[in-house]
Parts: sequence; structure tokens; C-alpha cells
Amino acid sequence: MSDSINIVFASDNNYAQHTSVAMTSILRTTPDISRVRFFLISDNISLEIKEKICQTVKKMGSEVFFIDMHDARLNEYFISGQISRTAYCRLDMAHLLPQSIKKVIYLDCDLLIKDDIAKLWDMDMEGFPIAAVADLGIMASARSRKQKHNQLGVAYNEDYFNSGVMIFDLEQWREAGYAERVKSLAREHNYVHHDQDALNFLFKGNWKHIPLRWNVIPPIYNLFVKIIINRKYRNMAIAARQDIAIMHYAGGYKPWEYDVNYGFNDYYYSCLEYTEFKDVKMPQMDKRRKHRSILRQMVRLKIADFWQWLFG
Repeated sequence: MSDSINIVFASDNNYAQHTSVAMTSILRTTPDISRVRFFLISDNISLEIKEKICQTVKKMGSEVFFIDMHDARLNEYFISGQISRTAYCRLDMAHLLPQSIKKVIYLDCDLLIKDDIAKLWDMDMEGFPIAAVADLGIMASARSRKQKHNQLGVAYNEDYFNSGVMIFDLEQWREAGYAERVKSLAREHNYVHHDQDALNFLFKGNWKHIPLRWNVIPPIYNLFVKIIINRKYRNMAIAARQDIAIMHYAGGYKPWEYDVNYGFNDYYYSCLEYTEFKDVKMPQMDKRRKHRSILRQMVRLKIADFWQWLFG
């Protein structure tokens, strides 16, 4: 289908359920579901889990294609914190997907879509090989700015992007060999922000800006102080928060780790009900991660609501 909206996720068994929920959020908000097709790069997802994802997507009127990742070099990449080796699978999209596919949207698994994904797909790439959303959390931090300047050469007046939502011109990626170049960078350096740093290094000054509402991360929906005190970033963040297209749960608070809390993770649970994972035991706290009180997060949201009322 030449008019297909090609959407790529990369997951292992641990994030498969959440990938299914993210897919469901897309299908619930896209009027023309017939255009949507998913590609899931699988890092050892079990057959049973694959079948659940297939059933979820099929009953909603779409399709999903699995691409099994067999790269012995995945273990050579630097991982830390919440980042697993699966995060690096996306770097090979240009070679893993059929040559006939010239453009894709890549999405992280820990996000939810609240607007028609066709609006994102139909954005003009303006000849750039990659499109992404500026990461205000890093840009508003003097310490992070200095780090990105010293380690990546990102100028203080340049933007740095978040890699959780990206559009790729795969034709350019194949022609320029971008995959091998960014993979080499990721293997050779223990970047603080992993392949996101590698992507920012490679595409300095060569990426298309997507509006902030398409990747609303915690510093935006929580309206952190470092955002509020910067008038430019504050105005951008409040506008995005008032009209969220993609809610991205990057960072420490994941929606599936807590019971339903309105305004934070109720939409996750709503989408979960449409999936074949709806009967799993919830919430699911990852024992490998430090438990964080949901009360702290809900207080943050209340404070953010106040800032939005004051400055909105």
C-alpha cells in the first residue's frame, strides 16, 4: 500500500505488553486505520506474546509484521539504567525493513498517542534524513547543555532532540550509510544518553523539527522549574501540554507500575482494555528498578496544573 503509514517499534518480552498498548492507542485515535501498518523489531519476543500482539492489532483492523533481530553485536553496546540492548535495534531499520519502504515513524514503547498519527506522517520532511522533537529537559539544564557541548559538540544555541519519536527517510539512510555510522558511534562511546547521543552527534544541524506536542516527556507534562523559569521553553511547554499528541513516559515513572491515577496513567489502562493483555495482573512494578511513590508524581502534576493556569 503506497499510502501506508509505516510505524516501527522495537521490543523484547518485558515491553511487549506496553508496545501492544501503544499500538492500540494509535488505532483508537486514527480515523483511517486501513493506512496503518506496524513493524515490530523483536529481541527474542516469545511466540505466545507475538500471537497476543497479532490478535490485538488484527481485531482493531490493522496488521503487524515481526522482524526478528539476530545481531551478535547487540551485547557490545553500552547499557545502563532503564536502557536495554533492545533500544539499539532501531538503528538498523533501514536494512531490516524491505527496500520498498522509504519512510517510517519510529516510536518508543513507553508512550501513548492521543491524536491522529496521520498528521505526524504527513509532515513535510523538507529533505532532512530524520525528524524529531527537541528535548527541552536537556536543553533547559545548564549542566546537560555543557555536557552535550563538550561530548557531542552541540553548540549552546543548537537544539538537541529526543529519540523517542522520530521520522526516518530510509532512502537517505541507505544511500548515506547512516546506520553503520551511528552504530559505530554507539559502540565506541559510553554516551550518557546512549544511542540518542549518537544520533544527535551524527545529525547535528541536519534534522527536521517536529512540534513539541508530538513528544511530551516528563519535564514538559510536569512543567519542571527549569522549564518554567525560561520564558521561551515555558511557553512552548505549556502550549504542548494543553494539546498533547503523544504522551511519552520517559524516565522513572511508568504508567503500568501503579494503580489507576487519573491524569497520569488512566489512558494507559483504558487502552490496555482493548488488548489481549487486559487480563494480566496489574500494576507491574519492575523489581530491578527503585520504587518511586506515586504521590510524588501526582503532586508534581498538581503543581504543573497550577503553572499552566498561571501562565497559560
